[in-house]
This record gives sequence, C-alpha cells and structure tokens, in this order.
Amino acid sequence: MATPEQIPSDLTLEISENLSPDRFMAAARAFFGYIEEVGKSASPDGTPPQWVVRLREGSQLIGVDPGATVPVEVVKAVYARVNHGIARLASGDVDEAGLSEPALKHLKTLSEFAEGVRGKPVAMKLWVCKKPNQLEPTIAKIIREDWKADYNDFGTVEGRLEAIQDHGNLQLRIRDALLRQTVRCYIPDEMLKDALGNFRRRVEVHGNIHYRKNGAPISIEVSKIEPLPDDDDLPGIDDVRGILRMSA
Repeated sequence: MATPEQIPSDLTLEISENLSPDRFMAAARAFFGYIEEVGKSASPDGTPPQWVVRLREGSQLIGVDPGATVPVEVVKAVYARVNHGIARLASGDVDEAGLSEPALKHLKTLSEFAEGVRGKPVAMKLWVCKKPNQLEPTIAKIIREDWKADYNDFGTVEGRLEAIQDHGNLQLRIRDALLRQTVRCYIPDEMLKDALGNFRRRVEVHGNIHYRKNGAPISIEVSKIEPLPDDDDLPGIDDVRGILRMSA
C-alpha cells in the first residue's frame, strides 16, 4: 500500500493490485466521474472545475490536481465534500452524504471494484490531502439498498424544502425534522419557478411515492407543490385565548 509521500496529488485513487486494462479504465472513469460531479456541486455556477491528471509510473495511483484557473475556495469545497460523502455513506446515511445520483453511481462502481471477484477483495482508497478514505464494499451495498423500492403509490409528503439540485434532472430534498425523515423529490422543469418560490418553506408535495419495504418513503415524482403555514404564521397562545373568549 502507498504512503503519503508516494501520493502524487491531493485527490488520488489508489488500487491495491493490478487490474485488467478494462477494469482499470472503468475504475479510472468512475473516479473522474465522482470528482466531476462533486466539482459541479461545489462550483457557484454548476460548471465542473478543470483537473490535470497525475499518474505515478509503476504504481496503481491515479491523481488529479486543480487547473490553474480554479478558485481556491472551490478546490477546498471539493476536498471537503469528497471526504464528507464517503464518510456519511460508510456510516449508512445516504441522504446526509449530499451527493447527486450520478456521484452516488460513480462511488457505487468504485465500491463494487473493492468487492473483487471470486471472493477476492481489492483494496481501494481515495486519498484527500494525503489522508486515505477506504472505499469499503459496504458502500455499494448501502447505495443499492437505498435505491431499492418495494412499491409505489400516489400520495403526499410534507416537510421543509431544503435543497434544490440540477444534475441532469431537477431534485428537491424535503426534510421532516419531527420524523427525522428526508425524501428526494423529482420535479419537471416547468415547476422550477414554483420550487424556487417555496425554497426553505414548509410544503406539501403530491405525486407518485416510492416506498421501502418498511413503509418509509424513498422518493416522490412530484406533480404539485403546496405551501404550508410556517411556524411564525401559526396562531400563538394569546391568539388562541382570544379565540376561546370570543366563542365562550
């Protein structure tokens, strides 16, 4: 295994053994894809930063360095999000990983390489600023389980609209703090104005819901968004007392 002194860049994929050319290239594409997707989310305008590939001759190390024009704050954000995404997935929390569907797909591919073939695992590490993140096979299992839906039904989901992402398809993330539940919401482009108008508000969304076997909603294909009263808009104790006195 590599030592920090051998790592060629601050973002480096390490593969513990020789792979066939096809498998090596597939792992490299997944690594580049993951960095590109994280870069999109870290960039203010959603444009992925430019990277320069670094290879160490005679080793299984693939690194990338930011291009000369990439802002320092974007580079730091990429490093932080790469670390955070892997750490949260390793703990089983897909939603808090904060990764787009394509980014999850790339990490799933890398983790599946770590599963190996014929029962022989392949150690994979993603080094960030000379510190390694182990890409365990369990990451792929966690992502596959999260994507597994047992049944669909039309219904509603209620919560606070916390995130809007544009990675090929528009996504909302709605969180119910009381139930500690987060649901991914997929909406058509024509609903963008409605979504932006309700950002950071409590809403009720209607559509086709995908559920896990235990009944927990995974995602919803949204057909309608309805705003709900915020806590500040609800009647206070004094208001309720006034209502009660008037109706007495």
